[in-house]
Amino acid sequence: MELTMRRYPFIFKVKPWRGRMPIVLSLMLCVVAFAVLEETTARGAGPTDEALHVSGAGMSEFLGKWCSDCHGPDTQESGLRLDTLLQQWDDPKVAAQWRQIEEQVLFREMPPEGSDTPDAVERTRFVEAIEAHLQSHGHELGLAEKMLLPEYGNLLDHDSLFSGQVKEKPYTSARLWRQRPGIYQNMWGPHYGQQHWISVKIGGGNQATARNRVQHGPHKGKAISKRYFANEKFANPFFEYVHRASGITDYAAIMADQASLEALLTNAESMAEILTLGLPVTIVTEVKNKDSRHGNNHGSFVGGVETISHERRGKIPVAFHRIMESKNDVSESDFRDALHVAFNLFLRRKPTPQDAAHYWNNVFQKNAELGNTTALQAMLIYIAISPEFVYRMETGLTEADEDGRRFLSPHELVGAIHYAFHNTPAFGVDEFETIEKYKKNSDPLVKDALTQEQVRRHAKHGWLVERMNAGELQTREHVEKVVREILGARSRNLNPNHNSDIDSVTNARILQFFREFFGYHKAQTVFKDVEKFAGQDEFQHYHSHTPVRLMYDTDALILHILEEDQSVLQQLLTTNKVFVSYWNGSNPEDQIKRAGGRDKYIAKHDSQSYNLDPFEYKTNGKVAITAPAEQRCGILTQPSWLVAHSGNFDNDPVRRGKWIREKLLAGTVIDVPITVDAQVPDDESKTLRERFSVVRNEYCWRCHRKMNPLGMPFEAYNHVGRFRELEKGRPVDTSGTIQFAGGEQFSGDVSNVREMMEVLAKAPKVRQSFLRHMFRFWMGRNESLRDSETLIAMDKAYLQSGGSFKETLVALLTSDSFLYRK
Repeated sequence: MELTMRRYPFIFKVKPWRGRMPIVLSLMLCVVAFAVLEETTARGAGPTDEALHVSGAGMSEFLGKWCSDCHGPDTQESGLRLDTLLQQWDDPKVAAQWRQIEEQVLFREMPPEGSDTPDAVERTRFVEAIEAHLQSHGHELGLAEKMLLPEYGNLLDHDSLFSGQVKEKPYTSARLWRQRPGIYQNMWGPHYGQQHWISVKIGGGNQATARNRVQHGPHKGKAISKRYFANEKFANPFFEYVHRASGITDYAAIMADQASLEALLTNAESMAEILTLGLPVTIVTEVKNKDSRHGNNHGSFVGGVETISHERRGKIPVAFHRIMESKNDVSESDFRDALHVAFNLFLRRKPTPQDAAHYWNNVFQKNAELGNTTALQAMLIYIAISPEFVYRMETGLTEADEDGRRFLSPHELVGAIHYAFHNTPAFGVDEFETIEKYKKNSDPLVKDALTQEQVRRHAKHGWLVERMNAGELQTREHVEKVVREILGARSRNLNPNHNSDIDSVTNARILQFFREFFGYHKAQTVFKDVEKFAGQDEFQHYHSHTPVRLMYDTDALILHILEEDQSVLQQLLTTNKVFVSYWNGSNPEDQIKRAGGRDKYIAKHDSQSYNLDPFEYKTNGKVAITAPAEQRCGILTQPSWLVAHSGNFDNDPVRRGKWIREKLLAGTVIDVPITVDAQVPDDESKTLRERFSVVRNEYCWRCHRKMNPLGMPFEAYNHVGRFRELEKGRPVDTSGTIQFAGGEQFSGDVSNVREMMEVLAKAPKVRQSFLRHMFRFWMGRNESLRDSETLIAMDKAYLQSGGSFKETLVALLTSDSFLYRK
């Protein structure tokens, strides 16, 4: 969210602790007001005089020049005549017509391909003029808001962006960037988002060989055992933004909405209770008697006695304890000590004198009459839902240059650089003095569990903070040095799996980018009838765990391509190497026997996703297998990608073609009109290509011509990603067409997937489109024309380095777009 920084002090009072408090409404309104006011500031108040000036004769001139041949006095295609279109903007029907015209021009649907078209500047001025008039009368498309979202990024003219003609120096507007879900989870979950309970069993097991015995009380001498459970249980308030046209989930334009703030508040209440009263733990104790027998309860026997008790555990900050135990009025000095700990825990900085005065006068003192504990809890809650906690603030806290741009301060750079690679907090927590909450003289096994086990320690400051403190994070050269150090770190876990997922990968955000760009990790969200597959040839290998395994296969392939770091995009689009991550290369006899023999074992094997015979290939799951080149060609022929972009019961050439159009060709496809019933007729006697012939009529083909010819070559695979040569007993037609808009790049027919992908992999526009998505992921916003210099530098870095992804990322993270705010 772009903003002009202000300070909003809020005053509130709360009732006693238990139950929902008035603090709920007041604090939520505070953060919402902060976000809405700042967003309004960023977007501007209304249409500019310049836009309105263009709209008069200029709009009529545009329509006459580019639209009159088909929608003029002699010809009215679709019954639409534009030379007589009124400009009565307050008329809803007239406004609706202008809004449709704006959409058609904006998405480059009109003028149609094959006819003369306006250049980017002329098109933009026309659209802005219509939007300005519609906005002034309350009928606008909301274009300013939409252009901030990832699915509208491709509306910016691609050729202008890479033309080299834009001379404005790059920068990013000062902004609030909503906390990323992964960062919040790693910061919050281990300390305040777990449900703890202990199962204690007395008298169970073999008494003679018991490792632990009750030390005192009526059961002294009996065997005792325990199990400790800590299950994550909290609602992450920061949802992942996902749109069908863009897989990018972390955008600065996405605000924390009311639902987010409700979850934040609920979590903050639990946190305040944990930090002041201790972490609640449930203890279930079961005592076995002589008549007990084994049963199905979690203690594994019945007939004994079960008791349930509740305790508090954890380490309470001494500064908090001092306030809660004070019998007199709390001194301002003691309060400052407590505030210092609270800021340390949540904002990861020291409070300023202004912060201390604000929280003392407007928070703590306002609630002191309700008791010291409640007043302290109110302060903690306030901090944990404050804008500074909810949003990452990037304003540029240095002096402005001659262009009004401000370089990120060292403190801001720590966050910006760290979050570019990790989902953990950028700053650690300074040590502070604590006292143990649980002090009972209980049985040693229980006491150890409540004081020693499952202890969560806060991370300390990392080396980036040390560089900041040493004055070595102040210039572009400093930034480049630390970015190269991060990218040069030793790779770990090149073969992730369900036991060591993405967070265990070096610089996890890089792999996350490729997941979000290609979208293959969404395979597990596509329903497949796996029960039916058990009796179908070429589908028997696909079961409920297959999509997750396929995701990790593709993860491994991408990580190995990045490890080589040469011609990365070309490799991603054309390699015929594959990984079968959940196969160690052996074929145990017992598994063959259990499957029902060699043939059934092969049919059900994970390698069948890639049409591989497990007896013909040697691998250990961590080594790439070279598949036939005609069968596999890059990530788009990985079963994970094919499944993620398929339907529940068949392939989806529209979805696959749309992905290529938007992600690789920097194109746009207008949304399906609500009046269209987008269904392909069922006909068991016809292939999917034949069934799609219904979209060849003029009305449908206007949009489908952008997608279907790109998606049809993937008919070489069934809908779980297995290569095939026959469909309905006939040879599969894998032909397609590539059409580049403008330039000297190849346009024409292709006969199969490999031919198409080889062409795409060599195309400059595909490379540049990939770079635009890199920009969006790491910048958290859409590119604008003023970022032209940055994107051209990224393109140059990629080419001059032989296709190095690392060098391209260095170019981005040392660019003015990344480093400057205004």
